[in-house]
Amino acid sequence: MTELEKMQRAKMYIDKLANGVDPLTDAEIAGDSTLNNVRISRCLFYVSDILGKVIDNGGEVGRKKSVPKPKLLPFEITAEQAAAVEISEQPVGVAVIAKRINEVIDENVKKASAVHISNWLVEQGYLAEEIAANKRRKVATAKGEALGIYTVDAISPNGVPIKKNVYDEHAQRFVVEHVMQIESSYN
Repeated sequence: MTELEKMQRAKMYIDKLANGVDPLTDAEIAGDSTLNNVRISRCLFYVSDILGKVIDNGGEVGRKKSVPKPKLLPFEITAEQAAAVEISEQPVGVAVIAKRINEVIDENVKKASAVHISNWLVEQGYLAEEIAANKRRKVATAKGEALGIYTVDAISPNGVPIKKNVYDEHAQRFVVEHVMQIESSYN
């Protein structure tokens, strides 16, 4: 008899005892027996429930072991996928561009990152980092503005005035065209 089978048999015995039945004879236990005490019966039901969870977990105590996520392949985007990325006339933020790229790539590859895109644009001179009010932020340079990246005043979701970089149609295309180069520099 395996450990799991022993647990299943023990649970069956505990269930019968909790219901006032002798597990060996299937006869009803006398009403004045300690086993018919409501507190004892509730305790047996509780133990039965715990044992049931252990049995459902394959005999392992504790949580089910999580299935490890499959290892993602390095970022890759085909020409067809790049052509399918939504480009809007309305300027959008870099997170929106990354999200749109990730919507068309295969699920088994690493995702495009807005941080990687922004950092690469800094390295290429399209954005520059500045410190204002003890916070570091990225702002469009003259080269970035020529490409179609603009730093604009905006309001954050919690109502705080912020500076935000937006990318026009041309800048969105530029990022999509270079995303393979961008992501490969971070892998």
